[in-house]
Amino acid sequence: MQSGARKAWVVVILISTSLVLSSCRSGAEVSPTISWTPIPDLMATSSSVNEAMQGRSPTPSICLNNAFFLEDLSIPDGTVILPGDEIDKRWSVLNSGTCDWGPGYHLVRVGDDPLDGKDELALYPARAGATAVWQVILNAPLEPGDYLSRWQARTPEGSLFGDEVFLFVSVREPTPTPRPSPSPTP
Repeated sequence: MQSGARKAWVVVILISTSLVLSSCRSGAEVSPTISWTPIPDLMATSSSVNEAMQGRSPTPSICLNNAFFLEDLSIPDGTVILPGDEIDKRWSVLNSGTCDWGPGYHLVRVGDDPLDGKDELALYPARAGATAVWQVILNAPLEPGDYLSRWQARTPEGSLFGDEVFLFVSVREPTPTPRPSPSPTP
């Protein structure tokens, strides 16, 4: 008996489904129509760009100047030198800012010291993120003593920036070298 009831329900469900599906169909046939719709040209022309930009000035990009000392490349701190000796000091420095160093950037002496040489030198160009070598050539004083020379980078606008770099030398008179004296032969 249960099997007969089940079959009846299956038949009822099939008939209902087919009635629902047949009512969804309309009598009219639909045929597709193909038509072409033009696509607008989205390419900007130079005249449209110029028209859009008239009256607007470009926003200047603001960058940050910075210099990070990496290492002494010559003349370690405390080096003993003779009076009047030429000193070729070099430092490795990272351009750790976002500005490229170009024309107008200088390495300048900060403070007074008796080492003879230029007080300002043009910086070699260095892109942001690049390593650069800063170099100064000075002459040691004629008087013995300990001497410190401080240097820092300067922007074209005159602002100092970044780490200071140093040259520290000890000027000493030469010590006479003893000459061997002949020893008497027996």
